[in-house]
Amino acid sequence: MSKRLFRFITAGAAALTLTAPAVAAAQTPAAPALHLPANYVSRFGGTEVVAGLDGGVSFGVRYFPLPFEQDIRFLLVKHPQYWEYGLTSRINDTTFAAGVFDNGLNASVGIPRLEITHDPWKGTQYSGRLQGSGYYSRFTGGYAFTTLQDRVRVLNNVGVAFQGDVVAPYTQTEVGGGYGKAFGKVNAGFGSTVRLYTFPMQKEAQGSLDVSVSASTALAPGLTVDASHFERFVVGKVAIPDLNFTRYEESNASVTYRLPVSSTPPAFTVGALRSRLTRDWTNQYTYLRNDVLFRANALPSLVGASVGYQWSRDGKDNKWLLSLVFLPK
Repeated sequence: MSKRLFRFITAGAAALTLTAPAVAAAQTPAAPALHLPANYVSRFGGTEVVAGLDGGVSFGVRYFPLPFEQDIRFLLVKHPQYWEYGLTSRINDTTFAAGVFDNGLNASVGIPRLEITHDPWKGTQYSGRLQGSGYYSRFTGGYAFTTLQDRVRVLNNVGVAFQGDVVAPYTQTEVGGGYGKAFGKVNAGFGSTVRLYTFPMQKEAQGSLDVSVSASTALAPGLTVDASHFERFVVGKVAIPDLNFTRYEESNASVTYRLPVSSTPPAFTVGALRSRLTRDWTNQYTYLRNDVLFRANALPSLVGASVGYQWSRDGKDNKWLLSLVFLPK
């Protein structure tokens, strides 16, 4: 569990116009206008401004979108003993990452990473990830296909992983799918993923099963309730520590109220109120967050502030949680 007091981000735009004398203006072409991508503002939903005070001071920004048509994210965070910095992007089902990434507030070094991962829903798969600071590296290739009208996805990869003194060829097989159905006003969903790693040289294998259930309903106009539960079951152990899954269990619930929108809404007003509750049963953490989201004509989504609190099992890791949140209009 990372040690952070709060995460929030504020973003804005400013325009600067330089006016030259009339004679010079007649001879000098106008500077080109800055055109932001149409979905630029919505990209800030994944951005974090980080400030941590547990065991030291940490501050900076993660996944800040650069103003390009291609969604390229920038990160720069100062920890007590190391810096995070780098670029990430997602282009045509391919993830690119280069830099030094988060290793926790109290670590002495970050995680150097250079990665290219191509993982479309269907088709050829490949990945190359090089990491330092004791974390695993890998090279893999494989194929994914779907069946039962795309409801079930089957993935098969083969590759080689490196961690510490271990060099281990391995196979990865995953079968996952889901199903949804409406029961009156209640929409219910079920999903599961079966996963198997085998390491022939070490004669080791690990199997895991992820199961999730969800339900949502509208209690009144604009008032919705959502609930979900996730569990992971694990059998076996493999030679690469970073590829070992562990037992996990989590429940979530939320209540959202969207305020009515008039035919001629004001330029800026409260758009929605939301309360979210998360229970991490495995690590014995509870999170309660309350959000106020605003509607602005100039923005493509609702945006607002979230104030929450984290309770730990022994009370030693209790803290306030502050962040910026987004919600589709």
